[in-house]
Amino acid sequence: MSWNTLLNLEMATQQALAKSQGESRITLFEDFEPNPGGQTKFLQRCDWTSVEPLKHRWSALLGGIGGGKSFAGAIWACSRALLAPDTRGMISANSYGQLSRATLLALVEVCRIFNIPLEPWRESPEDQALAIANCQRCYIGPERSFVYVLAASAFTGGTQAGRGLQVRWFWGDEFAYAAEKAFLTIDGRLGRGPGTLKGQGILTTSPAGYNYLWDKFGDPTRSDDLKRIYQMVSMSSLENRAYLGDDYVASLEANYGDELYQQEIMGQFINTVKGLIYKYFSRTDHCLNDQDAQLLEYDRNLPLLLTFDFNYNPAVCIAAQMRGNEIHFCHEWFLMDSDVWELTEQIVDWVEDNGIPPEIQIFGDATGRARSAASKLSSWDIVFQGLEPLALQRGRRYLVRKFADSNPYVVNRIHSVNQLFRQNRCFVHFANCQNLVKDFEQVTWNEESINKTDNPLLSHLSDAAGYLIHGIYPFKKAERKRDIGKRKSGGLAA
Repeated sequence: MSWNTLLNLEMATQQALAKSQGESRITLFEDFEPNPGGQTKFLQRCDWTSVEPLKHRWSALLGGIGGGKSFAGAIWACSRALLAPDTRGMISANSYGQLSRATLLALVEVCRIFNIPLEPWRESPEDQALAIANCQRCYIGPERSFVYVLAASAFTGGTQAGRGLQVRWFWGDEFAYAAEKAFLTIDGRLGRGPGTLKGQGILTTSPAGYNYLWDKFGDPTRSDDLKRIYQMVSMSSLENRAYLGDDYVASLEANYGDELYQQEIMGQFINTVKGLIYKYFSRTDHCLNDQDAQLLEYDRNLPLLLTFDFNYNPAVCIAAQMRGNEIHFCHEWFLMDSDVWELTEQIVDWVEDNGIPPEIQIFGDATGRARSAASKLSSWDIVFQGLEPLALQRGRRYLVRKFADSNPYVVNRIHSVNQLFRQNRCFVHFANCQNLVKDFEQVTWNEESINKTDNPLLSHLSDAAGYLIHGIYPFKKAERKRDIGKRKSGGLAA
């Protein structure tokens, strides 16, 4: 878009605003009353009528379809622009389509209801929302507070056009469906630039399974620091029934199954199976906590199973033991910016602290046998050298190689894991293996293979678990018994 075009748009905006809005009085703080329930609780937690610093940095409103999430987000964004007009803000959404057709439409509606000046101006709400999205900025309020308007894609990929921005407040709509990388980049830009408003961010979104928003906002076992920074309110679509109408709500209830109803209507985190690789894994059925987890604790009297997946970042390994025909994962190592040497050092320390087992069996990625021009040692060479202090205490054949010469097909390995989950023969010590749980809940398909691009930190631990499970209990297609007697005559079932 040329500068002349932008200048003409600005002139048209000023003329249209003067004509349409005149001396109208802004009524947001006088007339707006949030819906009882989640919307009220959320806006109170954000202290939307004040610019006093909050103890937490991020607030999230998770709710069902049509529950009023975006409307609440637009109310909050307008209040920031009106109360702190000297600060820059940002409005974003998971995609350009969501931004131009829903998020900004909610902003336009709020501004028109409560007589808040909003530029650029267009006659219809839909055209105005589209114009703002295309300009990638807007001005809110009589003092024309500047607001960036960008989709989450501006903060991912190779260019990351939005990376250098500085803002004091941020509203992200439907960010459960945006990449975590976009969220982290925005978090790094929040609380900077002109003005004195302390960095504040909100997300209004439907949940999307146990993804990064669950880790930060919803997981009750997250650290105290995360609980202080990230706070969440949930609400259901039913709280906005007066606006939606009984017929609309009844239609939603009729069209959604139990899982999607909990997510899309009640605004709850659930483990949706669409696209998930380990769809038979259930946190409820396969994770043990507190006293129950004692059943999975490491037992020095049983053989220790170690399984590796080789990466620079992260370096990973899982400890497991067999009890009967079950596999119990009892500990994980997930080291960032590390290597196999450091990984094996930590494993040796852990084993020596918890007791030397009668035998250590080694599973994992067969490609670790490869050597490169830069090193005469393969990853497996380093593993066995690194674990040698344990072998010296028990003898030469204490470390038992269990990994194959070549890796199984990815699909076969995944079938082996899902088979054990379906049979309830694989269990995870939740407190000691939280990254493994995240893998089982979040790793998805990318066409016909594992999606390793959306979140490069995922899939490595579940790959390691798969090598072990497939090595012990490989999935085998059941052979169909054939009747070798005489063929029956006649009929389709013959």
